[in-house]
Amino acid sequence: MKISIIIPCYNAEKWIEKCVLSALGQTYEDVEVIVVDNESTDSSIDILNSIQEENNSLILSTAQNIYPNCWDEAKSKGLELMSGDYVTIMGSDDYLSDKYIENCAHIISAAPEKIRAIQSPMMGVAEDKGEFKYTGLMSHTYSSVSEFKNLCLEKCPVNTPSVIYSSELYKDGILAADPLKYGGAADYDLYCKLADLDIFIYPVPIWLGFHYRWHEDQATWKVQREPVDYDKMIRDYWSDIWKIND
Repeated sequence: MKISIIIPCYNAEKWIEKCVLSALGQTYEDVEVIVVDNESTDSSIDILNSIQEENNSLILSTAQNIYPNCWDEAKSKGLELMSGDYVTIMGSDDYLSDKYIENCAHIISAAPEKIRAIQSPMMGVAEDKGEFKYTGLMSHTYSSVSEFKNLCLEKCPVNTPSVIYSSELYKDGILAADPLKYGGAADYDLYCKLADLDIFIYPVPIWLGFHYRWHEDQATWKVQREPVDYDKMIRDYWSDIWKIND
């Protein structure tokens, strides 16, 4: 089972080296790492080129930066390039423990015919006075698509960078998001769409090795500061849809 790791990158010169090296350094052997630069204006691309010189298996590409505070252009390019049986999209400021993909593959291999997507808890890390500190685990719990839908109408119940999808979902056109409508919150809408199609994102209850970095420049905060409340738009839309379906 081959697993592709896609890393969209935009102005991540502070973090990108640790991120990419953690993906390349996985103990699981059948891993493909793809980095797509989203028109960075800092030294990110220079750092990536240097990493590729030492790791020729690393796939580098670029994508036009169209939507603010959104990784969808780079994500879409990475999905076009990937060849894995499963695929995950991680933030360029995050990093992985060396057994992360091995742990994920172990869970998926227990029921590959059934599991089309999983998510797992993320360990938050933040920098304080030049040192990194753990800020605790972030996780979500639910046991059915119905329960997941209810949670979606309250908040986004998914740790986005920890999701691993079956590539068949991409081949079937199911992983297409709508950044034109929902900007950087488009993945939230995608999870609602998956639930509407009865596709269950299995919530793994234990930490598998994903580190989520908190910092003031992350796109998550920038989306929240935009004048449009995308989260409310998404909740209102799916609330109407699921009310009709009921």
